[in-house]
Amino acid sequence: MDSFKSFLQQFPGYRPDHFEQLSPVLKIQSIRAGEYFLGQGKVCKQIAFIEEGLFRHFYLHDGKEVTTCFCREHTFLASYSSFLSQSPSDIAIQAIENSKLFLISFEAIQNLYKSDPFWQQLGRIASENEFLSSSNHQRFIHDLSATDRYLQFLASNKGLFNRIPLQYLASYLQISPETLSRIRKKIAQN
Repeated sequence: MDSFKSFLQQFPGYRPDHFEQLSPVLKIQSIRAGEYFLGQGKVCKQIAFIEEGLFRHFYLHDGKEVTTCFCREHTFLASYSSFLSQSPSDIAIQAIENSKLFLISFEAIQNLYKSDPFWQQLGRIASENEFLSSSNHQRFIHDLSATDRYLQFLASNKGLFNRIPLQYLASYLQISPETLSRIRKKIAQN
């Protein structure tokens, strides 16, 4: 839990008693690679802090998986739209690696919001970061060529590349695995 405590300490207004407020409502869960944190069409009833591991968000489009996000350790994990509205999720969340999570239920979050403005601020920052990530991914997909998307992903995700199966990376870049192989081969030759 030290990494979660360190994560919280970076936010303005953090006090040691904030972690004491949170501790009783935290649950620990381990998820194996390939298992789901959330299935598409299910309601996201909890938000998680990733202590260890790696996840992907994806949805099905015309029978194909489209990966929209990779979530790594020391970040939050949820289908935010489902979590906020308590309605069925339009995405699934799957573990890529064996993972360890700290879970907080929707009800516990609502109670924390009422107890202290720090939690409201943290919720706002998490929502803003989710919005920015989603917006940036949309521009990334629409504004860059396939090769430029691959190169930008490599540049901004150095420690992540070797942890992601190539079919998931191709899906995230919205190209076929064959196109990704050609791009990688061409770059390696230059």
